[in-house]
Amino acid sequence: MPLFFLSCDKMDCNGLLDGQWQMIEWKSANGEIIGDNEMQIYYSFQLQMMMFQKLSAPSTYVFSSFHNQQTSIRIYDPIKYKGDGHDLILSMDTLKQYGVPSDGLMKIDRLSNDTLVLSSNETGRLIFRKY
Repeated sequence: MPLFFLSCDKMDCNGLLDGQWQMIEWKSANGEIIGDNEMQIYYSFQLQMMMFQKLSAPSTYVFSSFHNQQTSIRIYDPIKYKGDGHDLILSMDTLKQYGVPSDGLMKIDRLSNDTLVLSSNETGRLIFRKY
């Protein structure tokens, strides 16, 4: 008789990156403030999936795949979750409202237990706190 084991353990393949992050500051490449925590933007990372959430004015959820390259992340294949089985495939430009550049490549400037700083030449610098 075969023996099977099941587990509900957290699969931690992204280290400190895994979990939910709240954007607290967004600055352009030249240092101008684009936004802060009042924009209510959240990033969530788990396995190779990522969720973008914007709670201000109608709440939106966008999912994408991402590749963790340790010093950077590459985001690709965004999909808008509609909840009715008719999800929408989106262009990368749709993610600009979340601070993601057109090519989806963001440098990890800092990553600790409570702080994540991402940057790109196109969208600037985003600072998050672990939520």
